[in-house]
Amino acid sequence: MAAEKLRPAYLQRLRGVRTRSEAPYPEWRESVICGLGGALAIAILYALAVDLKLVACFLVPFGATCALVFGLPTAPVCQPRNILGGHVLSALVGVTVVVLFRQATWWTLALAIGLAMGLMTATRTYHPPAAVTVLLPILQKITAVTWVLAPVGLGAMILIVIALLYNNLFAERHYPTFWW
Repeated sequence: MAAEKLRPAYLQRLRGVRTRSEAPYPEWRESVICGLGGALAIAILYALAVDLKLVACFLVPFGATCALVFGLPTAPVCQPRNILGGHVLSALVGVTVVVLFRQATWWTLALAIGLAMGLMTATRTYHPPAAVTVLLPILQKITAVTWVLAPVGLGAMILIVIALLYNNLFAERHYPTFWW
């Protein structure tokens, strides 16, 4: 009987709180600033990856970070602590899982994601693109702890510097909202 009463209430929750988003559409200028920032950051990271071999094989999670840091620069998950901490912590978890278990299976990937998400939450460094970072060492069999420092840590710091310089060029933007 109690399960029957819960079922409709649960299904009602799937509809959402509101029918439509209350977020206003941004002005066209904001969309251009966002897109140019992401393009500039990826171009710089790609040049470093290909030409200087500094952040090789790491553009996918950084592309997602660009979408956030230039599209939502005031969001808590986009702040420097979250970008650096989330990516580095997730990279460390991924390397540890591949060193311990030496295989990419459903359960090693699930374990790595779960650990990374839990640790990012516990350390207040939650950064959604880092969920890709944790998978890369397992899928690519990366066992070198130095990978955590470069390309991951170095690339995250470069991206933060780009976000600092670019976002603050515009009077209506202020980045970061907080450092720690």
